[in-house]
Amino acid sequence: MPALVIALMLQAAAPQRPPPSTADMPGWSKTPGAEEMTKAYPPEALAANLAGSATIECTVDAGGGLKDCVSLSETGPGFGAAALAVSGRFQMPTKAPSGAATAGRTVRFPIQWLNPAKAKLPAIVIYDDEGRVGNVGFNCRVRDDRSLDNCVLVDSRPRSPNLVAAAGPAALRAKASSGTRPGARVMVQVELRANR
Repeated sequence: MPALVIALMLQAAAPQRPPPSTADMPGWSKTPGAEEMTKAYPPEALAANLAGSATIECTVDAGGGLKDCVSLSETGPGFGAAALAVSGRFQMPTKAPSGAATAGRTVRFPIQWLNPAKAKLPAIVIYDDEGRVGNVGFNCRVRDDRSLDNCVLVDSRPRSPNLVAAAGPAALRAKASSGTRPGARVMVQVELRANR
């Protein structure tokens, strides 16, 4: 019974806000700098060179800053807290493109931590039976056996979830060269061609 009472009290304390929307939303006028992002990077993930992200939801205040932020999801331990730590560094204009005030609006967005790739693997070409054509780039971490993990999408042309779904397994089958140290991040480019 006490746990139920505490849960109800916590639920009542959660901020009540309108649902998030991207309609008529201006772009950010200020975002955290590289130094601020590095300082907030979860230490264990940084030491292992793991990329990660968290999605947060906030209310826009009268000055365009964010308040009452909560972490909705994280891809690894510490990324939710890291996102909340940098949330105060985001700022948007106080007016939307239509001229409406942004104060009181709800924003939901991901914040990502990703160290740059230090090397590029040879391009991978795959022939797709479904006729998908395009290029997809991933930033991946090298494991001890030279296989890859912790791949993060960095580019897709054209932008298509189906293209990424086809290219992802090919990227994970790639191997880094013997000179690439475990833990390093590498760029993997996958080119899809129609199988004819």
